[in-house]
Amino acid sequence: MINLPNTKLCHLDFQNEWLTISLDNRKKRNALSSELIVEMMEVLDLAKDEKVVRGILIRGQNDIFCSGADLDELHHITYNKNQSEKMTIDMSMKIGQLLGLIGTMPKLTVSVIEGPCIAGGFGMACASDVIITMHNSVFRLSETRLGLTPSQIAPYVLSKIDYSKARSLMLLGDSIDGKIAYDIGLADYLATTEKEVQDHIDQIKSKLNKCSPNAFAITKNMIPKPSSINIQKAAELFNECVKHPEGVEGLESFFEKRNPFWANEQSDS
Repeated sequence: MINLPNTKLCHLDFQNEWLTISLDNRKKRNALSSELIVEMMEVLDLAKDEKVVRGILIRGQNDIFCSGADLDELHHITYNKNQSEKMTIDMSMKIGQLLGLIGTMPKLTVSVIEGPCIAGGFGMACASDVIITMHNSVFRLSETRLGLTPSQIAPYVLSKIDYSKARSLMLLGDSIDGKIAYDIGLADYLATTEKEVQDHIDQIKSKLNKCSPNAFAITKNMIPKPSSINIQKAAELFNECVKHPEGVEGLESFFEKRNPFWANEQSDS
């Protein structure tokens, strides 16, 4: 067995060598708040060295995988004139550290996408080894539409799908559904029902059970990691956007539920 920590924003379940982490930050659509990130990193740090853990499932409660960074927290940070830059960089670096930890786990990591998978949630999925998605899930990198940049996420997206498609998604902020995500190679398994999701999970577990844990860990470590990951530089780029007048406007427009000044009425949604 494994002694799991007490968590408030994610449910933990360990059965038959698999640890399931279910995000449950329901008031914020499973957004990656600082508190949730700390909880997830504590759990992952513990699990990575536990021989009884073969695989990790990451999924979201309430029909939402993850809505990305906690914009309410970021918005609040911007009003702290003395510490806003440091706090913004720290917030971005925490997300970068979480993605790095998921990506380097010596266990098989599987993201199960049911519902919105936005921004940082998109990055978290791409950092995983395997993605299972429902056909009607929604994937979106919405940062540029808010005056922000997916600087921590970009290396993971570029390692997961074709460069031209990744570039388009990051620059234009388009939404794609689970079917398209599967068609372009972003998702590894496609489901239309919860039963199919579970069937895919069972299939993956069966495949992993045939692999040597030591050989699996060595092979995963041997596989090249996403290039150009510098979470400090990525955090600084993110902060540049946040403090720019367009970043300020992007956050304000989001909370006021209106288009930012650069988006005219004819813009696509």
